[in-house]
This record gives sequence, C-alpha cells and structure tokens, in this order.
Amino acid sequence: MLKNFIFLLFIHALFSISCSRESAPDAISSATQNKRAALEPLLMQIMPEAMADGIVKVAIVRNLTGGDYGRQFLESCIAEGRSMGFVVDSFVLTGDDDFNRSQILRIAAADYDGLIFSLIGGDLLYSSFLNEIDQRIRIVTFDNLPVNDDDPRKKLSTGGGLQTTNIITAAAQDDEELAEISLNVLVNYFASRPGSGLPPEPVRVIPILADSGITLMDSRNEVYNRFIREGKIIEVAQITPPGFAHIRSSIREELIKTLTNYPPGTVDAVWAPYDEFAKGCFDALNETGRNEIKLTSIDISNDTINLMMDHTDHWIASAATDPSIAGIVIMRLLAAKFAGENTPSTYTFGAQLIETSKLSHSVNMANIASFIPGWPSSQGLFEYPWMTVLKDCVAGKR
Repeated sequence: MLKNFIFLLFIHALFSISCSRESAPDAISSATQNKRAALEPLLMQIMPEAMADGIVKVAIVRNLTGGDYGRQFLESCIAEGRSMGFVVDSFVLTGDDDFNRSQILRIAAADYDGLIFSLIGGDLLYSSFLNEIDQRIRIVTFDNLPVNDDDPRKKLSTGGGLQTTNIITAAAQDDEELAEISLNVLVNYFASRPGSGLPPEPVRVIPILADSGITLMDSRNEVYNRFIREGKIIEVAQITPPGFAHIRSSIREELIKTLTNYPPGTVDAVWAPYDEFAKGCFDALNETGRNEIKLTSIDISNDTINLMMDHTDHWIASAATDPSIAGIVIMRLLAAKFAGENTPSTYTFGAQLIETSKLSHSVNMANIASFIPGWPSSQGLFEYPWMTVLKDCVAGKR
C-alpha cells in the first residue's frame, strides 16, 4: 500500500506543473485500503502484467475540451475504469504541438499500463513518441482514425512499430454516416416543401467548417463537399472558427455578422457538424430572429436536447452517437487488453438520427433509448464475466 501511495504522489508532482490535469486519484482512506486488499488478488489473477506493480493505471489524453459530448465521454470513461478498480487520470492537451509531444512522452514514461487518446489532431505526429512506449502498454484511441494513407495517425492505427499483437484499438464515431444523415435531413426537408412541382432546387447552406487536422471534422467536411459536388446543396457562405476556445460565442458572432449580408429568402439552412458549433448557431438565429433558417447538427447531450426543444421551429434534427456508451466501451476495450482477451484493431460507433419532432421535455440522455428506435446500449459490448466480478468487489458486493 505504501508503494502505491508514493506512486500517486509522484504522478501528482510530475504533472501538476506542466500538464492540465482534470481529475486526481481518490485519497487512500482506510476503507479504500481494505477494498483494495480484497481487489488486488482478483486483479492479479485477471491481468497479472498490468498488476506487476500492484495497481492498474490508465491515462486519458484528450483535446477539444469544450462541449457536453466530450464531458460525458470523459466522465463515463473514468467511471467505468474506476468501477473495475483502476486508477484513472485525465490530461488535456493545448494548442502547442511541441508542448503536446513532450507531455505525451512524459505521460508514456510515467508507468501507466494503458493510454486512451481522444480527439487528437492529425498534426500531432504519433511517430514522435510511438516507439518510446513500452511494449506492455495497451492503447485505445477515440476519433483518431486516419483520413488517408499519408496521415501520420496511420502508423498508430495499424500498430506502428509495436511488434506485440493486441496492443492498439482505434475506435471512432462513424463520421461519414453522421454527416450523411444530418445533411440528408436538410435535403429531404426542403424537397418536401410546397412548390410548383418542379424538381427541388439545391439547399442553400451556410456550413461551419473547422480547419483540417482534426479527424472527425475532416471526415464530416468531406461528406459535405460531396453533397456540393452532387448538386444537392449550394454553399452560400462559409464560417471557419478561429479555434476551439470560446467556440460557442465566436460562432454566434461570426454567424450574426454573416447573416447581415444575406436577407430572408437567401439562406435555407445552417449545418453545424459539432455540438458547440450548433449552440453558437442556435444563439445567432434566435438573436437575429431568423427562424426561417433551419439548423441540423452533429452530437447530442442533455444541453443539446433542451435547446432543440426550446426552438423546434428551426433546429430540426441532430445526428449522434452516445458519448457515455463510447466512454464505457473504450475503457472496456482497454480492460479486455489487460486481461489478454482478443480485441479488434478498429471499432466504430454507429450513427443515429434524433429528430426534434420525436423529442419532448421529458427526454434526456438517460432515457433517450425509449424515444429513439435503435439507440445503442452498453449492455454486452465487450462485457466479460470477470468485469462484473471486479465491479462487485469494488462496490463491496463480494
């Protein structure tokens, strides 16, 4: 127990100065020590390599700190790991790539058994640290699948220089499907409006398009560009946020300024492929009274649901995956690697369409499955009997 306590103090000192740390390990009380005394033999039996130093340690390294989607993902990921007796820490990267590379190298060297990388941009060269990671460390990434063969993340998603099998799983939302169904909602909505019986005209859209380098944005933007090539939409104007700091307010300001150049009847819709983009668009449309402009988005959260219900006249739908389920499954994938279970090299979370007309003020992320057919559940997803045993032990049921 003393060794574990010293380790936690060391990790805290190592990162408190140089890395933004979002959560610290729980203080080791006598009750916690007794619980670990019962848990350690189980963990040692199930995942002996990860337990070589007497404790299973996981680091979550992530970018894009804003937004409810990322918060729900992180909270569920941490909770799932701790429910199995792991120490789980999380770290936030900055906009400085050199700083980020040095931070990841330090984290990789800090005796963690597993690493989870979430929403890290393509310009962060994984090859700069991949070979520095100990062969025993297991890795799961989220929304970091490479866009093309030249993408530096390709090395990570295929195992890179790591020779041991079952080390890495690259998980992601199905970003192409998310973009496809959110844009199709706009196309279908305007195709069905009353008219002269002539073929439907392309939808006049203002998109919010982030700069390249973030995998999920690159994938979604590519689908948007395909809709333009197919003649389904026409781009009236384009808004590119300056960054992800204060993103909601910056999108609001940019859209308000843009709309002054486009009077009613010149813009049909705004497309927001990220929840914080959508909230800024929502604020701008409300403030300018432009309810004739429709909004579709990507991502869902309790906050998003409430905003959609507040103005059903223009926010017509959002495409999404469940962030909490993503967090649970990704931690389970990592735990399965610790236990020597076979895990896939890639894993994709399927997209769902949430239409505002199907919602009510009683809907939230806890009960949304009752309102949206096919909404996923974490039950059975990389769920092994030994996980239940560990959770029962942590909860004091055994």
